[in-house]
Amino acid sequence: MDKNDDIEDRRGADMPGQSDPILQSLEQYWQTLRHAQRLPARNDVAPSKIDNALPHAFILQRVAPGTARFRVAGQRLHDLFKMDARGMPFSTIFLPDARDQAQSLLESAFSSPAIVCIPLVSPATLLRPALEGKILLLPLRDSDDNTTRMLGALVTQGHTANRPRRFTIPEGGQIRHDPIGLQLAPTPLFPAPPNERPDATRPALRLVVNNG
Repeated sequence: MDKNDDIEDRRGADMPGQSDPILQSLEQYWQTLRHAQRLPARNDVAPSKIDNALPHAFILQRVAPGTARFRVAGQRLHDLFKMDARGMPFSTIFLPDARDQAQSLLESAFSSPAIVCIPLVSPATLLRPALEGKILLLPLRDSDDNTTRMLGALVTQGHTANRPRRFTIPEGGQIRHDPIGLQLAPTPLFPAPPNERPDATRPALRLVVNNG
């Protein structure tokens, strides 16, 4: 292995989510479902094939630009939020100051389409320590071949404690944004209620693009 190969290997290992075995195995499974110039379909996903990731996994349904709801959610999400995540908007797992950025990243995963991995932190309080984690987003097609579904997983390091956790995106943290290189037709969507529409103005993002 020459020096350039070593640099490439270390760069890949540093990409958010690519050093976590649960996220890595889920992404590898998603890659096995891909076809030439096509994303995996929602109906292709078999829970029995992702046993180790299943407690952390979820499926989102896109309902408007930047807005999606949990359709399926593993036990780990229930443990983090102290409630059934199914039916919840994706943005509610974030603290208010991170929701605009989270919606922007979610929309980029759907519309590019792209693999997106976001670093997370649930801030410490007097009664509990900070909790760090990552969330991985992998776009899927629906039965009409529109990109309105998202396979993902949320992993954390540390104990969840006894109260609900909500997350922010750490300032300066590396955000993986890996375009898949497909040209997709616009996805038809129902209008979202006014209180669920993301703001047009969002903070700048620090993206880490992996084209390797």
